[in-house]
Amino acid sequence: MYYILYMEKGNHIFRGRLFTAEEIEQIKNIIKENWAGGRNQIAKIVCERINWRQINGRIKKVSCLEALRRMQQRGIIELPASSAVGGYYEIKSFQAEDVHFREPQLEFSSEITTDTKIIFKLAKSGKDNNLWRYLIGRYHYLGYKRIVGRYLKYFIMLNNSIIALIGFSDGIYHHHLRDSWIEWDRKLLDCNRHLIVNNCRFLILPWVKIHNLGSKILSEAARVVPVDWQHRYGYKPLLFETFVDRDRFRGTVYRAANWVYLGATKGKGRKGLHYYYHGNRKDYYIYFLTKNALHKLKQS
Repeated sequence: MYYILYMEKGNHIFRGRLFTAEEIEQIKNIIKENWAGGRNQIAKIVCERINWRQINGRIKKVSCLEALRRMQQRGIIELPASSAVGGYYEIKSFQAEDVHFREPQLEFSSEITTDTKIIFKLAKSGKDNNLWRYLIGRYHYLGYKRIVGRYLKYFIMLNNSIIALIGFSDGIYHHHLRDSWIEWDRKLLDCNRHLIVNNCRFLILPWVKIHNLGSKILSEAARVVPVDWQHRYGYKPLLFETFVDRDRFRGTVYRAANWVYLGATKGKGRKGLHYYYHGNRKDYYIYFLTKNALHKLKQS
């Protein structure tokens, strides 16, 4: 249905949602009436007026802010400037001293056994989030990028030391490997996409040398993340997904943790509604969080 409606003049898709020509006009009026209140207030009112909500009933203000920003980039609307009361700020780069972090001078080595207890600590406070951002930005090959939508960020702890970091966010809007495997049409995609969570970042810190640590973390994540996701967002996901850069990694950790390989991407990326070829093919893996996950994902 979306692709038919999108063909109509004045309709646009941002953040996976179709905005009709009538809604665009409504948004323009909201902006005009609430210009002085800034972007946050505008996004809040837009969400309430068009009933754009998460599965747990909360408004999707962060997604709305991103959608409004993209509309402005396309010349569809004009927004007030970003300020202390709303909008996106540029991502700040942190230095080690900003987050009070000192890199260990010695390797952290240990041995994973069945009795080893690693702790998943959620990054909740501003201090935690700044440290998570710094470590990912400093040591992960992709660096830190702002996460739009639902997410959970974790420090992995062993003996009161941070040994790894992992992050989960909303599943990607669509992908031919996943959607054809599940046998999703547009209706099922729109109904059930929120039930898939993307492992968007995974970093074992470079001075940590622990055999089988990666697969241990992924196994524990399958137990911890659905519970925390339900606590924060009101529902449990059914499936994990992730992309592995095949030029850098062989996916051994994911295979060892019983993730299922579905195939390689075509080396294309997406910016807004536009796709482009970058040539960086990635391997796509999934993990079932319940035995009947596939069956549930096929239900509307």
